[in-house]
Amino acid sequence: MSYTVQVLPEATEEIGEIFTDYERGKPGLGHRFLQALNACYQSLALSPSGQKRKGDFRHAMVHKFPYRVVYEVRGHLVVVYQVRHTSRKPHPRFGP
Repeated sequence: MSYTVQVLPEATEEIGEIFTDYERGKPGLGHRFLQALNACYQSLALSPSGQKRKGDFRHAMVHKFPYRVVYEVRGHLVVVYQVRHTSRKPHPRFGP
């Protein structure tokens, strides 16, 4: 079974900021980040329940980048709330 991944506007804004920061530091790196993030989304679409759980939310790591995707599974939908740097504490709503 395949799930649909829905990225909320707040997460989309965070992704844009991450992309801009990477591109500013090294051209092309932002695009590599987006490719890794899309691969993470594809993995979640196939098997969202296989990821680490924190409270009611799940966290998935973005391969080769220090970011995690914070999401929740609702029926056949994977709702992405945040894409957050691993050194930053998650919002209290999303678990420890």
